[in-house]
Amino acid sequence: MEDAKMPKMMLAGFGGIPYEEPFITAAENKKNTQTVIKDWMLGQEEPSNEPTANKTYWVKLAGAMQVDEKEARRRRCSNCEYYNNTPMMQAKMERIPRNEWDEDAGFRGYCTKFDFVCHDLRSCQAWEKAPFYGD
Repeated sequence: MEDAKMPKMMLAGFGGIPYEEPFITAAENKKNTQTVIKDWMLGQEEPSNEPTANKTYWVKLAGAMQVDEKEARRRRCSNCEYYNNTPMMQAKMERIPRNEWDEDAGFRGYCTKFDFVCHDLRSCQAWEKAPFYGD
């Protein structure tokens, strides 16, 4: 059964025949983002690549992940198993307006675990190693 509230996006199908694919709404994105902030320690609030920035956040996340701070800082959304920033996903995310959580957070990606727009400079407690070749 089709969800009437979920917006659809026209995508080129096989043979040039368009088809519709459902995607989250801006309201769902906001709700899911808030859930991950509250329950999964999504952060940091002021994203940075500086190696000493946001120490309080990274120490707390490291404890939750049961790793040291240096390792926690390596675990970013951009190298998480659930991060999707393919061209197709970028096109879908364009339907979600940018908000304050997008500010200075780096490039947008989509978290397939929690169904929200995440960013390459952020991290959360649910981080999982992405299956890269050669590992």
